[in-house]
Amino acid sequence: MSTGGTCRRPGQPLDDATLRELSAGLERIVGAAHVVRGAEARQRFPGDMSWLTAIHAHHGDPLARQDVAVSPATTDEVSAILRLASHLGVAVTPAGGLSGVQGAANATSGGILLDLRRMARVRQVDRVSLTCVVECGAIVSEFEKRLNAEGLSFTHYPASAEWASVGGSVAARGSGVLSTRYGTIQDHVLSLEVVLPGGDVVQLPAVPRHGVGPELAQLFVGSEGTLGVVTAVTVRLRPVPAVRRFAAYRFDGIGAGIAAGRQIMISGLKPAVMRLYDLDAATHSLERAVEAGLDRETMVLMFDGDHPAVVDAEMAACNTICLGHGGSALPARVGETWWNKRYVFYHPPYAPTLPQIWCTMDVVADFAHIEAVYRNVTRAMIESIDPAWAMTVRTHLSHWYDWGSMIYPRFIVPRGPDDLGEALDLHDRVVAAATDAALRSGAVINDHHGVGMRLAPYMARQFGPGGMELLRRVKRGIDPEGVLCPGKLGLAAPG
Repeated sequence: MSTGGTCRRPGQPLDDATLRELSAGLERIVGAAHVVRGAEARQRFPGDMSWLTAIHAHHGDPLARQDVAVSPATTDEVSAILRLASHLGVAVTPAGGLSGVQGAANATSGGILLDLRRMARVRQVDRVSLTCVVECGAIVSEFEKRLNAEGLSFTHYPASAEWASVGGSVAARGSGVLSTRYGTIQDHVLSLEVVLPGGDVVQLPAVPRHGVGPELAQLFVGSEGTLGVVTAVTVRLRPVPAVRRFAAYRFDGIGAGIAAGRQIMISGLKPAVMRLYDLDAATHSLERAVEAGLDRETMVLMFDGDHPAVVDAEMAACNTICLGHGGSALPARVGETWWNKRYVFYHPPYAPTLPQIWCTMDVVADFAHIEAVYRNVTRAMIESIDPAWAMTVRTHLSHWYDWGSMIYPRFIVPRGPDDLGEALDLHDRVVAAATDAALRSGAVINDHHGVGMRLAPYMARQFGPGGMELLRRVKRGIDPEGVLCPGKLGLAAPG
């Protein structure tokens, strides 16, 4: 709670006196070496990896608008920073690896950019319970390497693993390429240490399965920094798999591939990876990586586990299902090559760059709606702008559940307008068309990238009046002064 030291509202411009008081207070907490101000703060932390961030920066209108950036090393320092911010009425935007693609970690309201990357310690590894307490700023790939050296694995492999932090994954309710077998980030989280907006530190129960009221940890998973700052996470681990196998199949039509994926999931089978590429994605994006002469919709699968016989049996059962739905087997190297090259898509020459316009609309639906969602969303995107822009839309389905799947259409416009406003309008038209089609077709508008700036305008429609009012009440109850991420998650800043 605010100590009542000011009548400022977070998000308002800082006057010189407040900025001086803020800077001096932050330096007392973390030391002058870990506080940067003004232009240096904005240059050092230019924002996340979204197209929105890139295009604004390119046109000299950066979305990184923090007045000061501070890098704490302990939970106590985070607590003191939030107490100071609450006292002065200064907005705080937490940031981890800044690997997001929706604009959530951009300090658009000014104030403090809370850089959490110094908080990267592994506090405890419990080899009996196979759990680990890790701080929020640990980079996922580095955390995984450390665990692998001890024969353990986090099994959370987002495409952004070399940049993403553990805390950022929690805040975005993220997912990884192995989620079909091992679950998404909320399945990995056993407990959280959270600093509330007024500075109070909360340690939630040590296990997620209990009968002592609601599971409060999940309130913060996906909250995108609006409710508290996650400073440490207790996650579940597993031994590094002893066996890994690959398979790939060609299908005549996306519907046949979806039907095969559905039967695999409702049969209780759990491939570690199951990615179904539509025709354009298979023959362009996937083919570019695997060079296998792909000419149809293609599914790549990966199986792993501790016992070869079990893995082989699961693989054989999936093979029977895929063949039964008209699939034809491709060489296993197609799946293995994809796995070995899975991160090249995020680096040149594969990754999109300006002056292109790009975005991924990772929506999610149950099996009853998946095929209609796929067709309606991709068609709406294609029809949303003039064909002269030569936009491509390529889609795959991954992150399968026993009730449905994520649908991942990515659009790229080879060259957008030179004018910032016109470029944003073109981008927004495609996003609006995709989001509207997803909602009308029975999907939820995001699976794992989060809301951020891009989807904030659609939150009220996704949740409805009652749902949004409930979310607003939660925000007001935890952060009545609106210190954390004002206006984010579709929540208006306090007036």
